[in-house]
Amino acid sequence: DTTFDFTKGIRIMETTQDTPTVETSESGVDLTGLWIFLGIVAAVFFLLVVFVLCLKVYNYCIKGVCTSPQQMNGKTVIITGGNAGIGKETAKELARRKARVILACRNINKGQEAANEIFRETQQTVVVKHLDLSSLKSVRDFARDIVFTEPRLDVLINNAGMALVDDKLHLTEDGYELAFQTNYLGHFLLTMLLLDLLKKTAPSRVVNVSSGLHHVGATDRMEERIRGTLRSSPTLTYSHTKMANVMFTIELAKRLKNDGVTVNALHPGMIETGISDGLVGKDLYFRINFWIFGKTAKEGAQTSIYAAVDPKLSGETGCYFSDCRKAWINWRARNAERNRELFETSLKLT
Repeated sequence: DTTFDFTKGIRIMETTQDTPTVETSESGVDLTGLWIFLGIVAAVFFLLVVFVLCLKVYNYCIKGVCTSPQQMNGKTVIITGGNAGIGKETAKELARRKARVILACRNINKGQEAANEIFRETQQTVVVKHLDLSSLKSVRDFARDIVFTEPRLDVLINNAGMALVDDKLHLTEDGYELAFQTNYLGHFLLTMLLLDLLKKTAPSRVVNVSSGLHHVGATDRMEERIRGTLRSSPTLTYSHTKMANVMFTIELAKRLKNDGVTVNALHPGMIETGISDGLVGKDLYFRINFWIFGKTAKEGAQTSIYAAVDPKLSGETGCYFSDCRKAWINWRARNAERNRELFETSLKLT
């Protein structure tokens, strides 16, 4: 007789039922690990996309907008580099507020094109004058013309700027590093030459357009940097010039505290303009940052407009603004001795 072991059979059935099915490829390779890996990658990618979108939404929400309705009737404003980018957008808004706007431009033709555009959009006429900040003679000629032809100057916006695109040493006709003279030294001289007119018009304002990159700028050996004998990469050089703007702001504000002229600096934000193209090129990291945190020129102009017109800032001086609110100045820019040294060096060099 044939006997059957039911216990053994049950065990065999249980063992067979509890064994998981393993997915394999045609070649017999276990694919479970691959699917787990792809699932993790997909989850991480999804979370990264959500994080980036949240950052972009957050950046959009905190963008400062000048809400002051203050008009500028009867006031005169000079804007360097007012033919493009945030300078042009600043000029448009101030012209819309009935200011007498003077565009100080290196390229007269582009300046006139900007003036025509401003007129079409605001029905307000702006004045275009030649100013090449890379030439101290041009700065003096421009300032002399302003002093002789303008009875008042309410706001000076030192907006023009540049960034080099290569590591070569570029010197101006005055023998100074090109970016340093354009971004800082030329504006220093212009401001000093127009101080008497600003004091005469008091209360008046000086607005220096700096950058958040001043946080990585140097405060030492500034004369060597201005002369180009101590060199850095284009991005670092730009940062040094913007640190110089902030140091100058703090020192000049201290010297003018009893003259009715306020001096403030600002960070316009990450603006996709000709300057940023020269500064970051096609680097993917910077491209992504501009996509997330970038502003249009109109958005970037808001803090300049705020610093120029808001009556709440009438007593504020030596400050640094971003997104139409006070922002943190790098602690190294508050070194009184370094600031005084830069100021006196700049007087000597101009």
